[in-house]
Amino acid sequence: MKKSLFYALIITFLLSSCGYIRIGDLNMVSNRNIDSGKEYVLIERNVESVVKTKKEDALERAIDAVTEEHEGEYLMNVKIFVKGNGKKIKVIGDVWGVKSVAVNVETTVTKSIELKTGDAVTFKVTGKLVEGSIIGINANGAIVEYPNLLGKTVKKEIPFDELTKIEK
Repeated sequence: MKKSLFYALIITFLLSSCGYIRIGDLNMVSNRNIDSGKEYVLIERNVESVVKTKKEDALERAIDAVTEEHEGEYLMNVKIFVKGNGKKIKVIGDVWGVKSVAVNVETTVTKSIELKTGDAVTFKVTGKLVEGSIIGINANGAIVEYPNLLGKTVKKEIPFDELTKIEK
């Protein structure tokens, strides 16, 4: 009888120490300041975060992890559980945050560009922008005269779509 009672106590102790222990319920918890001028909305219900750390900031890390994951600001209706020596925390609650606004911006530019002899243009040569002057135009592009890296004047045919007209 004593042995069975002893084994029952050991099994009870082992089973109770393996699980989480509920240490509290909170109406609201946050690691940031809440702006009373903003309108907060419910983002996600009953989310869970489990954090294991060797430091004493397990609760803070659990709250930060769940709010950042769901892009929220604070938790409401929070249940906090601890396991073992307090280095493993589980937080369950509702994430609240600022209503996100999706912005779609479409930009269109329409301008007719007319290139003629004598216009100043810029284009890329080996990844660097170079300025030159149009000295001739044909069906494939413009003949541009520009100084190279050595300062020598070079003439080169450049396709129209690689040229940008500049105002001087």
